[in-house]
Amino acid sequence: MNVPIGIQTGPVGGYTSMAPGIRKAQRPTMKDVARLAGVSVQTVSVVVNEKAVVTPVTRDRILAAIDELGYRPLAVGRSLRTGSTRTIGLMVADITNPFFARMADAVEDYAHRAGYNLILYNTHSDPERERTYLQIATQRWVDGMLFVTTTDTLHGLGSLRKAGIPVIAIDRIPEHYDGPSVILDNRKTGAMVAEHLLDLGHERLAHICGPLDLRLSVERLESFQGAIRARGLEPLPHVVGDVAWSAESGYAAMHELLARAPSPTAVFASNDRLAIGAMRAAVESGLRVPEDISFVGVDNIELSPYQTPPLTTVRQRLTDVATLATKILLDLLEGQEPAEAHVVFEPELIVRQSTARPPRLPTAQKEVLARPS
Repeated sequence: MNVPIGIQTGPVGGYTSMAPGIRKAQRPTMKDVARLAGVSVQTVSVVVNEKAVVTPVTRDRILAAIDELGYRPLAVGRSLRTGSTRTIGLMVADITNPFFARMADAVEDYAHRAGYNLILYNTHSDPERERTYLQIATQRWVDGMLFVTTTDTLHGLGSLRKAGIPVIAIDRIPEHYDGPSVILDNRKTGAMVAEHLLDLGHERLAHICGPLDLRLSVERLESFQGAIRARGLEPLPHVVGDVAWSAESGYAAMHELLARAPSPTAVFASNDRLAIGAMRAAVESGLRVPEDISFVGVDNIELSPYQTPPLTTVRQRLTDVATLATKILLDLLEGQEPAEAHVVFEPELIVRQSTARPPRLPTAQKEVLARPS
């Protein structure tokens, strides 16, 4: 059936019951409500925006007219009057990463309870898309923005600052950024993992790191290797994972490590997905975890304790990080200065069954493990 443009059938998006003299329209207006209720537009506005008290009889009549017409106030119009959209943005590098999915869930939950909406911008680790989304966020009148950068070089924050939109960096701090931030202590993370593996007796330790155009990747790498050198040992060469920090990348990196001599007896992967992929590669190569080789990850994602064996990892308290960042942002929007603008969370090592003492093998078997495949 052909429906004429501008007319909608049924109650959805319009209305079917009309008072005399009210023109049928796709979207009812405040004037329509006033006409049906027999009051002025100003009185309807008072009820809709809860600006003042009207008599119960008048209020009930207006609410009945609103219900009958299906009237909904325009959020943009209200934003023009109040100067606020009650909307914040969250920009992440890859929403398919469980780390960022948990972050988005925590931000949305806190924002919802505070009466704010959340717009999610997923950059797919693309700096150009990142720049575009920052411009769009300004045009969409978000009240504030939380962001996780793709690289340490972030372009486009200037447009938000010029518009007076407060921003908070989470997890990663870009170059030349001096605003509020909530991050993990990445240097302590790398050192903590190294010390755990060294205390178990490992001497051949390797690292699968994140992209080295991110400060957090560099800090984890440097602190991990620094702690090894502080014990009088030399770390094995590291391998860099992909921008997605994916299990596939960890899988490929582990095969690269096993092709070198000597091969590691312990591997620190800079996130859990890299570690899970690396563990699979080791098992497929005939190694037992942790009897022949140990693995440690970072993030404590939901799947980590359900690996075979369960993965030793560094817990970030991600829900606390995301919630605190959101609280700081909403406090700024309410005109309150945060008690602490730069918050650094302490890492927590969760020891599971993927780490153990290194193998004590006969010399011939050690040579087999050390030989490139």
